[in-house]
Amino acid sequence: MFCAHDHCAGCRSLIYNRVSGEYPSGSRTFEFCISYYFLFSTYYLLIPMAKPIIFGDTIEITYNPGKENEFKANKGATIEIFDSEYIILFGPSGCGKSTLLYCMFGVLAPSAGKMYVNGESIYDYTPMQMVMFQRKTMGIMYQSFNLIPSITVLDNVALPLIFAGVPPAERFDRAMELCRRFMIDHVSHKRPSLLSGGQQQRVSVARSLVNDPKILIADEPVGNLDSITAAQVMDTLAEINEKDKKTVILVTHDAKYLPYAHRIVYMSDGKIERVVPNPEKKQILKLAPGSTIVTEIEQIARIYPYDSPKELQVKSVVNYLIEELTFDQITRLQRVTEAIIDGRMDSATYLRTLMADLNEGGLGIPVARASQMTERLMNIIDHARDIFRYRRSRGGEVTQMRSLEFINRIAEFLATQFEFQLTPTQKANFERSIEQRIGGFTKREDFWAQMELPVSERGVGLNKKQAFDVTRLTEKLIAQGIPRVGEAHH
Repeated sequence: MFCAHDHCAGCRSLIYNRVSGEYPSGSRTFEFCISYYFLFSTYYLLIPMAKPIIFGDTIEITYNPGKENEFKANKGATIEIFDSEYIILFGPSGCGKSTLLYCMFGVLAPSAGKMYVNGESIYDYTPMQMVMFQRKTMGIMYQSFNLIPSITVLDNVALPLIFAGVPPAERFDRAMELCRRFMIDHVSHKRPSLLSGGQQQRVSVARSLVNDPKILIADEPVGNLDSITAAQVMDTLAEINEKDKKTVILVTHDAKYLPYAHRIVYMSDGKIERVVPNPEKKQILKLAPGSTIVTEIEQIARIYPYDSPKELQVKSVVNYLIEELTFDQITRLQRVTEAIIDGRMDSATYLRTLMADLNEGGLGIPVARASQMTERLMNIIDHARDIFRYRRSRGGEVTQMRSLEFINRIAEFLATQFEFQLTPTQKANFERSIEQRIGGFTKREDFWAQMELPVSERGVGLNKKQAFDVTRLTEKLIAQGIPRVGEAHH
């Protein structure tokens, strides 16, 4: 038996010998070892099984060693990947995930450690052996497609077969078969520049599979695509994994793609922080029955994917102390709230979903509370539109009178929400402060201070709690009223 825990030197040694097929004389026999991959909640007991198809043993990769700009991209990463697994290397930009991927591909030699593929140390290969390895074992997809613009789609797909010495007729048949599979056969005669981004990426997928490799690696393959096309490409990769039984290794910093994977390798600062099995997918890596415990921590990680295990623990406890909703309810609430903000759900359906039982896909929230939440949300959406219209009015699309009407509506809404009465002077100062804040001329802290300032100093004269509440709700309106693309605010 073995353990893949990154910090267990004894078990790493045992894995090495299992990969090579030999056990050194005098080595200890491990009955079992438990890896705490995810805090104290998700752990799994590994049982005897096939060798890993990829095993990276304490991989270190340093750029420009010995120079002023020396940079260590990977810092002792140990990873194993099994045949037919879908693995995602996940983390923020610069964490070392692409570096580790290209080390697996055979183009970036480790400064220390060993990379094994199919039980062989690939950086011990001769140049010709490395070429054959990359040709037959690995297929690769890039974010930027890397298609040759001067030749047709069909020729791009067939290109790897030329270097493999495949006869022209067979090259054509194999390439066209893949074009048909990925629905690009009708554009196979065109140059890549005439295709959409999604079509170009499907050409890239077909080219990566034309040599029938065991392993498909993808470096941010949907980073340049719109959301609909990206989903189509991700579904294609899932199909390749599930139907063709290819091992898929994907690099991404986008958390919404994590459910596709069997296991997620979380990386940060060149290190593997944790490896988490996806509880919603049947695992390729066999686990002892009853040894996996899926807890709230996994749900929190989907909401806060970049947080450390300790930060996730803290959030779990804080949620218990101050919130009435579980993280399961919060996840569902986010999903239906996104639908109503995007216009895919109306307020009546939203309310019914909040009140529906959990086992019916709802949130199980009492009627009074659900009604209050729905009303508050619709008020925010309504007055966020006023902010959007006001900012648009500054471009001259509506009259000044109409612009002031938006400010007046927002001011009345805020005053009504917190039940305070304003004198004419306070009201004028209040509206001016709102106009300056949503116009982008003041920051949140300035607005908050103006709420508390005396009227004699051109402030609004609210007490501390009122100033806090008004500022908080105003920021919620601004967050919804400012377009998500193309406009910034302080």
